Amino acid sequence: MSNMKLQSAMEYLMTYGWAILIIAVVLGALFSLGIFSSSSFIGVTCIAGPGFLCQSPQLGTNGNLSIQIGQSTGTSYYNVGLGCVATTSSGGTPNPSSAVVYIDSSGAANALTANAPGQDAVALTLTSGQTATVSNLKCFDTNANAVTNIAVGQSFSGSLWMNYTLQSGAPGGSNPMITVKVATLTAKVQ
Repeated sequence: MSNMKLQSAMEYLMTYGWAILIIAVVLGALFSLGIFSSSSFIGVTCIAGPGFLCQSPQLGTNGNLSIQIGQSTGTSYYNVGLGCVATTSSGGTPNPSSAVVYIDSSGAANALTANAPGQDAVALTLTSGQTATVSNLKCFDTNANAVTNIAVGQSFSGSLWMNYTLQSGAPGGSNPMITVKVATLTAKVQ
């Protein structure tokens, strides 16, 4: 009777031993391929605030962001400028003022007009329901330093800010510049 129990126990251990060995080999192969690397779990998200659209963020190793933006607030925005500011790990509040640049009619971030808010002739007008694809928007850290030399596969978290006026013409006086946080984004550098 004792031999039957030992044989049964050995068969049980051998069956489950082979199963555990196969599972270990498969997990080892997946680990060596990088499947369990934290960078493979980084998604691309762009969570827009109410009335705004934010889609398809793509960040290059040089810190330039390409993104599709839009708004559906029921009014037109003039002298539109965008800024991309990195989120700090300490949860500090970023200052978007130094990061906002005007967007020209081709959708390119135009750093030359960043300090010339009166140049509404080259700034993007964004009507309600309209979307625009913005390319080469430089991202900045919270100290107003351009984010550069980011490794491929590295995660970037930040926020997208927009400056605009509600009337055409030069900002100032009765046409104040309004700054709002448009979206929170997470991207994997490509």
